[in-house]
Amino acid sequence: MSRQLTITAADTRLHAVDTPGEGRPLLFLNGGFATQRHWNHVLQRLAGRHRTVTFDARARGKSGRSADYSARGAVDDIGRVIEATGIERPVLVGWSHGATLAVRYAAEHPDQVAGLVLVDGAYPISMFDEAGKDAARKQFRRLGWIMRIMAALGLSARMTPAESAEMVIELDTVNGELGPDFEALQCPAVYVVATGPHSGASDEDMRTLRAAAAKAESLNERVSVFATTPSNHVQILSKDPGTVVAAIEDVVARA
Repeated sequence: MSRQLTITAADTRLHAVDTPGEGRPLLFLNGGFATQRHWNHVLQRLAGRHRTVTFDARARGKSGRSADYSARGAVDDIGRVIEATGIERPVLVGWSHGATLAVRYAAEHPDQVAGLVLVDGAYPISMFDEAGKDAARKQFRRLGWIMRIMAALGLSARMTPAESAEMVIELDTVNGELGPDFEALQCPAVYVVATGPHSGASDEDMRTLRAAAAKAESLNERVSVFATTPSNHVQILSKDPGTVVAAIEDVVARA
Protein backbone atom coordinates (compact mmCIF):
# COMPACT_ATOMS: atom_id res chain seq x y z
CA MET A 1 0.00 0.00 0.00
CA SER A 2 1.03 3.58 -0.59
CA ARG A 3 2.51 5.48 2.31
CA GLN A 4 1.70 9.15 2.80
CA LEU A 5 4.37 11.36 4.33
CA THR A 6 4.62 14.90 5.63
CA ILE A 7 8.14 16.24 5.08
CA THR A 8 9.53 19.35 6.75
CA ALA A 9 11.00 21.81 4.26
CA ALA A 10 12.35 25.14 5.54
CA ASP A 11 9.27 27.12 6.67
CA THR A 12 6.68 24.66 5.40
CA ARG A 13 5.72 21.00 4.96
CA LEU A 14 5.49 18.88 1.82
CA HIS A 15 2.95 16.16 1.20
CA ALA A 16 4.41 13.04 -0.48
CA VAL A 17 3.14 9.62 -1.51
CA ASP A 18 5.51 6.62 -1.58
CA THR A 19 4.15 3.58 -3.44
CA PRO A 20 6.00 0.24 -3.36
CA GLY A 21 7.20 -1.54 -6.48
CA GLU A 22 9.84 -4.00 -7.63
CA GLY A 23 11.99 -1.97 -10.00
CA ARG A 24 14.25 1.06 -9.69
CA PRO A 25 12.58 3.90 -7.77
CA LEU A 26 11.13 6.83 -9.68
CA LEU A 27 10.72 10.34 -8.28
CA PHE A 28 8.22 12.55 -10.11
CA LEU A 29 8.64 16.33 -10.27
CA ASN A 30 5.57 18.35 -11.18
CA GLY A 31 4.98 21.24 -13.53
CA GLY A 32 5.12 24.71 -12.02
CA PHE A 33 1.44 24.98 -11.06
CA ALA A 34 0.61 21.26 -11.07
CA THR A 35 0.08 18.70 -8.32
CA GLN A 36 1.05 15.07 -8.03
CA ARG A 37 -2.36 14.04 -9.36
CA HIS A 38 -1.23 15.12 -12.84
CA TRP A 39 0.91 11.96 -12.98
CA ASN A 40 -2.05 9.60 -12.48
CA HIS A 41 -2.23 8.39 -16.10
CA VAL A 42 1.51 7.67 -16.11
CA LEU A 43 1.39 5.91 -12.73
CA GLN A 44 -1.52 3.73 -13.85
CA ARG A 45 0.48 2.57 -16.87
CA LEU A 46 3.48 1.72 -14.71
CA ALA A 47 1.21 -0.67 -12.79
CA GLY A 48 3.51 -1.19 -9.82
CA ARG A 49 6.59 -2.10 -11.85
CA HIS A 50 8.62 0.48 -9.93
CA ARG A 51 8.60 2.09 -6.54
CA THR A 52 7.19 5.57 -7.18
CA VAL A 53 7.38 8.75 -5.12
CA THR A 54 5.28 11.81 -5.90
CA PHE A 55 4.99 15.01 -3.90
CA ASP A 56 3.34 18.40 -4.02
CA ALA A 57 5.73 21.33 -4.19
CA ARG A 58 5.29 24.30 -1.88
CA ALA A 59 1.79 25.84 -2.06
CA ARG A 60 0.60 23.11 -4.40
CA GLY A 61 -1.85 20.32 -3.60
CA LYS A 62 -1.70 19.30 0.05
CA SER A 63 1.65 21.00 0.79
CA GLY A 64 1.88 24.18 2.81
CA ARG A 65 2.54 27.72 1.68
CA SER A 66 6.01 29.22 2.01
CA ALA A 67 7.87 32.51 1.87
CA ASP A 68 10.26 30.96 -0.67
CA TYR A 69 9.21 29.73 -4.12
CA SER A 70 12.66 29.98 -5.65
CA ALA A 71 14.26 27.37 -7.86
CA ARG A 72 16.96 26.97 -5.21
CA GLY A 73 14.38 26.06 -2.59
CA ALA A 74 12.62 23.68 -4.98
CA VAL A 75 15.88 21.90 -5.87
CA ASP A 76 16.70 21.53 -2.18
CA ASP A 77 13.24 20.03 -1.61
CA ILE A 78 14.12 17.19 -4.00
CA GLY A 79 16.92 16.21 -1.65
CA ARG A 80 14.60 16.44 1.34
CA VAL A 81 12.13 14.05 -0.32
CA ILE A 82 14.89 11.60 -1.28
CA GLU A 83 16.20 11.62 2.30
CA ALA A 84 12.77 11.27 3.89
CA THR A 85 11.71 8.35 1.70
CA GLY A 86 15.08 6.62 1.67
CA ILE A 87 14.99 5.94 -2.07
CA GLU A 88 18.41 5.19 -3.55
CA ARG A 89 19.52 6.58 -6.92
CA PRO A 90 16.06 7.18 -8.35
CA VAL A 91 15.27 8.14 -11.91
CA LEU A 92 13.90 11.69 -11.79
CA VAL A 93 10.90 12.20 -14.06
CA GLY A 94 10.22 15.91 -14.47
CA TRP A 95 7.57 17.74 -16.44
CA SER A 96 8.08 21.37 -17.48
CA HIS A 97 9.30 23.22 -14.35
CA GLY A 98 10.06 19.84 -12.79
CA ALA A 99 12.33 18.91 -15.69
CA THR A 100 14.49 21.96 -15.08
CA LEU A 101 14.75 21.13 -11.39
CA ALA A 102 15.67 17.53 -12.26
CA VAL A 103 18.63 18.60 -14.40
CA ARG A 104 19.95 20.99 -11.78
CA TYR A 105 19.62 18.45 -8.97
CA ALA A 106 21.30 15.70 -10.99
CA ALA A 107 24.17 18.00 -11.92
CA GLU A 108 24.71 18.95 -8.29
CA HIS A 109 24.27 15.40 -6.92
CA PRO A 110 25.56 13.01 -9.59
CA ASP A 111 25.92 10.12 -7.13
CA GLN A 112 22.25 10.32 -6.11
CA VAL A 113 20.51 10.14 -9.50
CA ALA A 114 20.39 7.20 -11.91
CA GLY A 115 18.74 8.96 -14.84
CA LEU A 116 16.44 11.71 -16.06
CA VAL A 117 13.23 11.81 -18.08
CA LEU A 118 12.53 15.38 -19.18
CA VAL A 119 8.94 15.88 -20.31
CA ASP A 120 8.66 19.03 -22.44
CA GLY A 121 10.94 21.06 -20.22
CA ALA A 122 14.55 21.82 -19.28
CA TYR A 123 15.28 23.35 -22.66
CA PRO A 124 18.57 25.25 -22.21
CA ILE A 125 17.47 28.62 -23.54
CA SER A 126 16.13 31.85 -22.04
CA MET A 127 13.19 33.39 -23.90
CA PHE A 128 12.32 36.52 -21.88
CA ASP A 129 13.69 39.99 -22.48
CA GLU A 130 12.56 42.80 -20.15
CA ALA A 131 9.39 43.33 -22.18
CA GLY A 132 8.65 39.62 -21.93
CA LYS A 133 9.05 39.70 -18.16
CA ASP A 134 6.66 42.64 -17.91
CA ALA A 135 4.16 40.82 -20.13
CA ALA A 136 4.35 37.75 -17.87
CA ARG A 137 3.64 39.87 -14.79
CA LYS A 138 0.64 41.51 -16.49
CA GLN A 139 -0.68 38.14 -17.64
CA PHE A 140 -0.61 36.70 -14.12
CA ARG A 141 -2.32 39.79 -12.73
CA ARG A 142 -5.11 39.27 -15.30
CA LEU A 143 -5.38 35.54 -14.49
CA GLY A 144 -5.22 35.95 -10.73
CA TRP A 145 -8.94 35.40 -10.13
CA ILE A 146 -8.98 32.24 -12.25
CA MET A 147 -5.93 30.84 -10.47
CA ARG A 148 -7.54 31.49 -7.08
CA ILE A 149 -10.57 29.43 -8.11
CA MET A 150 -8.38 26.65 -9.50
CA ALA A 151 -6.26 26.68 -6.34
CA ALA A 152 -9.39 26.29 -4.21
CA LEU A 153 -10.21 23.20 -6.27
CA GLY A 154 -6.69 21.83 -5.80
CA LEU A 155 -5.81 22.39 -9.45
CA SER A 156 -3.26 25.18 -9.19
CA ALA A 157 -0.76 26.80 -6.85
CA ARG A 158 -1.88 28.83 -3.84
CA MET A 159 0.42 31.67 -4.80
CA THR A 160 -0.22 35.35 -5.50
CA PRO A 161 -0.06 36.58 -9.10
CA ALA A 162 3.24 38.30 -8.29
CA GLU A 163 4.72 35.12 -6.79
CA SER A 164 3.56 33.10 -9.78
CA ALA A 165 5.04 35.54 -12.27
CA GLU A 166 8.40 35.70 -10.54
CA MET A 167 8.58 31.91 -10.41
CA VAL A 168 8.04 31.69 -14.17
CA ILE A 169 10.54 34.48 -14.86
CA GLU A 170 13.17 32.82 -12.68
CA LEU A 171 12.55 29.48 -14.41
CA ASP A 172 13.29 31.12 -17.75
CA THR A 173 16.55 32.51 -16.33
CA VAL A 174 17.56 29.13 -14.90
CA ASN A 175 16.82 27.43 -18.22
CA GLY A 176 19.18 29.84 -19.91
CA GLU A 177 21.89 28.82 -17.43
CA LEU A 178 21.46 25.02 -17.80
CA GLY A 179 24.37 24.52 -20.22
CA PRO A 180 26.93 23.71 -17.51
CA ASP A 181 24.39 21.50 -15.75
CA PHE A 182 23.92 19.39 -18.87
CA GLU A 183 27.69 19.17 -19.34
CA ALA A 184 28.03 17.91 -15.75
CA LEU A 185 25.43 15.12 -16.03
CA GLN A 186 26.77 11.65 -15.27
CA CYS A 187 23.53 9.78 -16.01
CA PRO A 188 21.37 9.14 -19.08
CA ALA A 189 18.79 11.83 -19.79
CA VAL A 190 16.04 11.71 -22.40
CA TYR A 191 13.55 14.26 -23.64
CA VAL A 192 9.92 13.67 -24.49
CA VAL A 193 9.16 16.71 -26.64
CA ALA A 194 5.62 17.96 -27.24
CA THR A 195 4.78 19.63 -30.54
CA GLY A 196 1.39 21.14 -29.73
CA PRO A 197 0.77 24.76 -28.68
CA HIS A 198 1.04 26.31 -25.24
CA SER A 199 -1.14 29.12 -23.92
CA GLY A 200 0.72 32.38 -23.44
CA ALA A 201 3.38 31.57 -26.04
CA SER A 202 3.39 31.82 -29.82
CA ASP A 203 3.93 28.79 -32.03
CA GLU A 204 7.24 30.30 -33.13
CA ASP A 205 8.40 30.75 -29.55
CA MET A 206 7.51 27.15 -28.72
CA ARG A 207 9.41 25.87 -31.76
CA THR A 208 12.46 27.92 -30.72
CA LEU A 209 12.21 26.68 -27.13
CA ARG A 210 11.91 23.01 -28.06
CA ALA A 211 14.65 23.21 -30.69
CA ALA A 212 17.05 23.94 -27.82
CA ALA A 213 16.93 20.23 -26.95
CA ALA A 214 19.52 19.86 -29.71
CA LYS A 215 21.85 22.14 -27.74
CA ALA A 216 21.52 19.89 -24.69
CA GLU A 217 22.34 16.87 -26.87
CA SER A 218 25.45 18.63 -28.18
CA LEU A 219 26.68 19.34 -24.65
CA ASN A 220 26.61 15.76 -23.38
CA GLU A 221 26.45 12.43 -25.22
CA ARG A 222 24.29 11.05 -22.41
CA VAL A 223 21.44 13.38 -23.44
CA SER A 224 19.05 12.46 -26.26
CA VAL A 225 15.53 13.05 -27.56
CA PHE A 226 13.58 9.85 -26.96
CA ALA A 227 10.40 10.90 -28.73
CA THR A 228 8.29 13.78 -29.99
CA THR A 229 4.52 13.72 -29.52
CA PRO A 230 1.61 15.68 -31.02
CA SER A 231 0.35 16.58 -27.55
CA ASN A 232 0.48 20.12 -26.26
CA HIS A 233 2.46 21.18 -23.22
CA VAL A 234 -0.39 20.98 -20.72
CA GLN A 235 -1.99 17.74 -21.89
CA ILE A 236 1.07 15.61 -22.61
CA LEU A 237 0.83 13.56 -19.40
CA SER A 238 -2.86 12.76 -19.89
CA LYS A 239 -2.86 12.39 -23.69
CA ASP A 240 0.40 10.52 -24.18
CA PRO A 241 1.30 8.69 -20.97
CA GLY A 242 2.47 5.65 -22.94
CA THR A 243 5.33 7.59 -24.49
CA VAL A 244 6.36 8.93 -21.07
CA VAL A 245 6.35 5.40 -19.65
CA ALA A 246 8.39 4.11 -22.61
CA ALA A 247 10.94 6.86 -21.98
CA ILE A 248 11.11 5.90 -18.29
CA GLU A 249 11.74 2.25 -19.14
CA ASP A 250 14.43 3.25 -21.63
CA VAL A 251 16.30 5.24 -19.01
CA VAL A 252 15.82 2.56 -16.35
CA ALA A 253 17.32 -0.03 -18.71
CA ARG A 254 20.41 2.16 -19.20
CA ALA A 255 20.75 3.46 -15.64
